[in-house]
Amino acid sequence: MSRVAVRPARPEDQEAILAISRQIWEGEDYVPQVLDRWLAEGGLLVAELGGAVVGFAKTTELAPGELWLEGLRVHPEHQGKGVAKALAQAQLREALARRPRAIRLATVEANAASLHIAGELGFREVARFFYLEAEVERPSRAPALGKPDPQGAWEFLRASPALAEGKGFVGLGWRFRPLTRELFWELWEGGGVLAVGAPPRGLALLAPDPYTPGDIAALAFLDGEEEALSALLLGAQGWAAARGQRLLAAMVAAPWLFTFLRRHGFEFVPELGAVLVLEYRG
Repeated sequence: MSRVAVRPARPEDQEAILAISRQIWEGEDYVPQVLDRWLAEGGLLVAELGGAVVGFAKTTELAPGELWLEGLRVHPEHQGKGVAKALAQAQLREALARRPRAIRLATVEANAASLHIAGELGFREVARFFYLEAEVERPSRAPALGKPDPQGAWEFLRASPALAEGKGFVGLGWRFRPLTRELFWELWEGGGVLAVGAPPRGLALLAPDPYTPGDIAALAFLDGEEEALSALLLGAQGWAAARGQRLLAAMVAAPWLFTFLRRHGFEFVPELGAVLVLEYRG
């Protein structure tokens, strides 16, 4: 059996990477939309067997010292040959060499192979979410939502049961970050902080999905009184519609919030199971 060789990606690898991506998720992989950016910013590795590119993986710095391992793909014809493990090992070695504060990744409960490799490398589950999505429809009536006082919004967030259920993480697409004050301000400056009442009786955090910013809006956080939540969902629909996005996607940890979103038209993909956030613990 040929030995797996892992190296940094080069511009000339683009077509081979796209050919692998076309085999993923029935051709609906997000990688083609971000590949140019990934090649430009670095952190993209490819795996070769017999000189042919058969897999790839990306490491992204989400914030100073906060590394995210993502996009690990192996061509279906070469799965089971140690390619994924070789890529994951190379990613981790390079990440540890940067002496970061944290190294994290996410995978779905149904992906037993990825969970096995991650466990062998020293990653442990730190949070568990479920993915739901709804089509964006411009609301016929606009709810009275205001941009809250930032200090009041921050205090609401820190006391939130929904945030506690997610162990302090919020889902920005399929990337998960601790909700720090710095991240809160990023979302604030992007106009994605919506509230009902002063002080808030309900709060939502929205952001463009980092993989498909033109198509999907990430509902990163939602909590509050039920009447306020209904108004916030209408506001989120309007926020996404104004940006021409087609889907509103949420990563939800709290069971009651999962039930609430299902009652309001959000669809769950049961084949995925839970979405697990893993952190390197050595």
